[in-house]
Amino acid sequence: MKLKKPINKYYFGKTVHGCPYFMPRNFNRNIVSIRKNSIPMVRRAKDWTLNLFGNQYWIQIGWPIKITWHGLGWKDKYDTPRFEFAPGFYIYFFHWQFCMWEVSPDGDNDRYYEQKLWLEKYSENDYNKAKETWPWVDGQTKESTWNDKFFEI
Repeated sequence: MKLKKPINKYYFGKTVHGCPYFMPRNFNRNIVSIRKNSIPMVRRAKDWTLNLFGNQYWIQIGWPIKITWHGLGWKDKYDTPRFEFAPGFYIYFFHWQFCMWEVSPDGDNDRYYEQKLWLEKYSENDYNKAKETWPWVDGQTKESTWNDKFFEI
């Protein structure tokens, strides 16, 4: 059994998607940003604060063009994989961006990528072993939630 390939999704437009949650490091769509009296929690580029005439200014400098790629984001929790974010490719150009990321063939990214990880990382790419050892069960029916629709027969 072979896992079905994910489907590519595309976006081109104003910058709305981070990579995966925040803008990439050293990216600043304005080249230089200045804010008065509000310092953001997440700072991803060269920045400093300046106290001037009783006011505090936050200044950030970064590049307005950035190309980045990231792989599948996941973590191991209680000896099982947890999906975080899909693999993606991003191009940022000032206030615009182009994104391409992979999604599950049926839209259920969590289940698709967790089964993929279970197969590859926990079951040595052995489909039968993966299906037999899959730890999640439905709360009501108590049956395994393993789904064969993600596999080509």
